[in-house]
Amino acid sequence: MKERVQSLLAEIGFSGLEALVYLSLRQEPGATGYRVSQMVGKPVANTYKALDSLRVKGAVVVDESSGTRTYAALSIHEYLDGLKRNLETKQDEIERELKDMVATPMHGGIFQLTSVEQVYERCRNILKEAKSVVLVDTFPYPLEKIRPELLNAAKRGIKIFIKAYAPVNFPGCDIVAPEKESVMLKAWNGDWLNIFIDCGEFVQSYLKKNNAGVHEAVWSRNPYLAFLAYGGFLNELFLTRVGQMMRAGKDIKEVTQELKRLDKKYSEDTFDLIPDSWKGIWLKEYMKKKRTIASAHAKSQPAAVAKKESND
Repeated sequence: MKERVQSLLAEIGFSGLEALVYLSLRQEPGATGYRVSQMVGKPVANTYKALDSLRVKGAVVVDESSGTRTYAALSIHEYLDGLKRNLETKQDEIERELKDMVATPMHGGIFQLTSVEQVYERCRNILKEAKSVVLVDTFPYPLEKIRPELLNAAKRGIKIFIKAYAPVNFPGCDIVAPEKESVMLKAWNGDWLNIFIDCGEFVQSYLKKNNAGVHEAVWSRNPYLAFLAYGGFLNELFLTRVGQMMRAGKDIKEVTQELKRLDKKYSEDTFDLIPDSWKGIWLKEYMKKKRTIASAHAKSQPAAVAKKESND
């Protein structure tokens, strides 16, 4: 147990000796530096250095009111809350200083994500930055972790299509989900979390159960790979929806109408997101024609509204 706690303290920045000193003060608050050195079995000078370091970090407080310097450890809750507030303040300050140094968004590359925190933060950030469409393929636990960001994106008008593996409810999103938990949840010893953004960026990850770590996770802004990944998963979503409708006894007309709706919603704008330098002659002509039609439609709307109002 003690070794596990020492390991956790090391993960938040404590040295090995600092962890021992902190734990000793938790067991015997109000101890002197000399007493602490006896408890941890380390030289007095080294112990006092660790105590000073912990005091600077805000994990330990000092009492000199009795004439003898004694030490007490703050609760880990109080220490981490203070650390979190300090980090948030530093974050705001650093972001202000870096505001004028923002570079052009990075493209290309396949980057490995090595921690659960990296995966979730990357997913949250790309959801906040989404401009048009989001596809999600995830098991229940990760889905709940990113629920706020998905709902906020839906409120911004982002088109979102989710493949879930248990019954869920996400207002404003298209969903394919089973009526009860999928057998896939028992087939895999971990959690999927895959997100495809604007046909130009994606995170694909396989996380260990209970946030214990990462089996495999990558993030990429490579336009070509993202386009292929988006298209492949979108077709999987379409096939899953067709299978659900057929099992529910829907006729071919209803299935066709639903596929047309989904295709128009999630496929029509994908070519807009491809870099212009990658587009061939046919695609450029197609995009030009599409913009012309959209422009004509936009110009006709005010006239149509005025005509309707006059008839009313």
